[in-house]
Amino acid sequence: MITDVKNMPAQLGKTAILRCEAMAVPTASFEWYRDDRRPVESDNTLRIKNEKTRSLLLFTNVTDKHFGNYTCFASNRLGASNASMLLFRPGAVYGRGVAVNVGVSAGVGFWLCLSVSLLMKV
Repeated sequence: MITDVKNMPAQLGKTAILRCEAMAVPTASFEWYRDDRRPVESDNTLRIKNEKTRSLLLFTNVTDKHFGNYTCFASNRLGASNASMLLFRPGAVYGRGVAVNVGVSAGVGFWLCLSVSLLMKV
């Protein structure tokens, strides 16, 4: 069972890490996919590091080609699990005009609603 994945912002030319953690007995094997294809390990800017309970997708020099949806696939002889995450440029808009950094937007929206409701009570 995959226990932890997060969308990650990444700056062009910087390093970035996508992490996939899994709880499995026996220990899981990991594979990474991008848009239904497995990333190539021979790329100088992309490396997969598998550890006992997690797998890291390490980007050493983020370029435009790296942004997108990645899927972590964890499996052992008893079963499999997968989860998807996004490597995105901060402030980028995807899909139907929804900002990826929704946590910040939702927090600001909540603060505005709270402020308005308090003002109306005064």
